[in-house]
Formats: sequence, structure tokens, C-alpha cells
Amino acid sequence: MAELPFAALARSRKPGRASRRTDARPAIPPDEQPDLFVAPMPGIRPVLSYLDIAVIGLGRVDVRQWHAGEGADGYLYHVTTQADLETIQARGTIVFSPRAPLVLTERPGVTLWLANMMEVMETDDMAGHTADMPVVFRVKRFVIDELLEHDPDRTRRHGVSFFLLTGLTRQE
Repeated sequence: MAELPFAALARSRKPGRASRRTDARPAIPPDEQPDLFVAPMPGIRPVLSYLDIAVIGLGRVDVRQWHAGEGADGYLYHVTTQADLETIQARGTIVFSPRAPLVLTERPGVTLWLANMMEVMETDDMAGHTADMPVVFRVKRFVIDELLEHDPDRTRRHGVSFFLLTGLTRQE
């Protein structure tokens, strides 16, 4: 009983038939195959939700040395409170989203923004509260230029270009 009764037999091809299976495509070596997880998905725009303050060159601006007549420069500016700026600096990032964008303006828009902010704030309430004092910081425009969208409402109201930092890259 050395043999099994149902041993597999080798199949033989019939001489007149061609094989149905043809390998027309050569096998692609694994090192030449594209990585599908690296390539951007078609139709999906990448979204950023924060930026490192060191990368964008965030710096505080001394408002006492501000000259209203100067034109636009290579920076965009944001007016906020002392407490908000301290939070940003402690965290090390600026957080934003398409639903809560960061508003930025060119240099001529800062004085208008500060004047508007001072009208809203009560001077009696600000006495002794340095956390509520308005401060201005700037970021390098060329670093975030592709992530900006124009803010037509504020631009029309103030006559100076305002932008929204949404995190969506522009599709030119």
C-alpha cells in the first residue's frame, strides 16, 4: 500500500488547442510601482489646519512706531488681543480652518482695523486689563500666499485688501 488510490495525475495538453491564458503585460517590479498613498487624490484639495509660527515668520509689530502712510509690503498683518497672541505663542502654531479662517490684511489696513477695534472696545473696561489690549502681528506673505482667499466684504467696506487664511490651497 505504498500508493494512494486518488493520486493527482499530470494534465496533458491536447495538441490542437492553444492556451486561453496569455500574459501580454510584463510583470512590474515592486520598486517601479507608484505609491498610491503618496499621490494626491484627484478632485480632493489638501487642507491645512495649522501653521508653525517659526515657519511663517510670525513677529509682533510695535504699533507705536507705525506709519499710516506706508504702502503694502511683503507681510500680512492680523490684529488681535494680547491674550490671544500669548496663546498662539505658547502653542507655537496658528490654528485656522475653512469655517473659522484667520483674517489678514496688508499694511494700510492695520490702522483701519485698529480704529474699528478701539471703537468696539470700551475704554473704561480696558483700564488695567492688558490681556484685552489690541496687538498686531505679521506673517510672511510668500509663505502662505497659496492658502489665501480674498475677503470681498471687508475689502469693500474698508477699501483695503483683506484676506482669509482658510487652509485650502488655491486651484489656479
